[in-house]
Amino acid sequence: MTSAKPVILFVDDEKGVLDGLRRSLYGQRDEWDQRFALCAPEALAILDGQKVDVVITDMRMPGMDGAALLDRVRTIQPAAARIVLSGFSEREAVFRTVGPAHQYYMKPCSPQILVEAIRRALSVRRALNSPDLLALVAGASSVPALPAALMALFDELQSPNGSAGEVAKIICSDVGLTVNLLKLTNSGFFYISSDVTDVLLAVKMLGFEMIRALAVLAGVFEAFSGSAMDCDTVRQLERRSLQIGMVARRIAESAGLSRAAVEQAQCAGMLAHVGSLLLFANWPAPMAELRRELDRSGGDIVTAERSTLGASHAEVGGVLLGLWGFTDPVVEAVLYHHEPRRSERHSNSANAPLAAVHIAQHLIKPRPAGMEAKDFWARGLDMEYLNEIGIVSEIAGWAEIAEAIRKEHE
Repeated sequence: MTSAKPVILFVDDEKGVLDGLRRSLYGQRDEWDQRFALCAPEALAILDGQKVDVVITDMRMPGMDGAALLDRVRTIQPAAARIVLSGFSEREAVFRTVGPAHQYYMKPCSPQILVEAIRRALSVRRALNSPDLLALVAGASSVPALPAALMALFDELQSPNGSAGEVAKIICSDVGLTVNLLKLTNSGFFYISSDVTDVLLAVKMLGFEMIRALAVLAGVFEAFSGSAMDCDTVRQLERRSLQIGMVARRIAESAGLSRAAVEQAQCAGMLAHVGSLLLFANWPAPMAELRRELDRSGGDIVTAERSTLGASHAEVGGVLLGLWGFTDPVVEAVLYHHEPRRSERHSNSANAPLAAVHIAQHLIKPRPAGMEAKDFWARGLDMEYLNEIGIVSEIAGWAEIAEAIRKEHE
């Protein structure tokens, strides 16, 4: 059975809670097809009979609990967004939902926050037209980290002289470690009231014990298992991502953006290639062949990815971060970092991370010998967009910053 409207499934063993959800979400009855289940088996029966777009479940239920239910949902309907809404916060039990849940909200949760969470989950999924890719992205519980970075992290966490600064440095060197840590910090598991985009702050807020427990109990920090060649490609992506983040931060600072926007620009720059990492981890052969073809032809990566895979790495990464609850400016900057005018808010993005990340992702590349700077900029930057928001005159200075950072971190 299919529904013309998005289907939202609520699961809670307390009838009073479900009745309260019915009342508070009555205004959305024309927007969504709402389903309610008093237990996991009842929810699974609904899932067996129709496509569901978002599943929102309590954690503590008799028989099959919320973590086990969402694990089943990830298998039978991997494209569905999965949200925990619970007042239960025992550490080991909560850790079990880290993998299968995209987001976690504590009861009591205001209807406004819940409605916004559902709308964001539905909205971001529309960026992927490929059902296979949507299932891949929504089904992901973490992004694999390179084995060397993972080993270095565990060594530092175990060291009697380990420091938060060194742990943050190791995490920042690896896209998988970075995105997984920030997902957890902002998930609602830890009662943190503001969005965190700075890795050092996240490390200090969670602490070594919590990070170690997450790695062991939840299996959050998964090792990348590709071939040596794949690992080398991913290592290059990691280095490029770190550089993009640095350049985006410097651009945002020089443009006078707010402190929050500066941190968001660096975060989005560092995670600009998280979609590539997820694709390499799951589809190594097609991705390797696509990269080889681009090396031969010099074609446009976004066009090639859409033609071969059905979506670009930017779209894959943006949807992943959106489902995981990353803040809107970060999601927007990752989603549109190659094509900023596709953003509905592009005309107002001079003071947003999007412009900084768009510029950084191209300027960090070395300019071919003999090519004029303006020709190089036009090759990978949307000059019409940059002119529209009034920052074209700043590109030359930002190019010098990017070149210095690239040479320092080659």
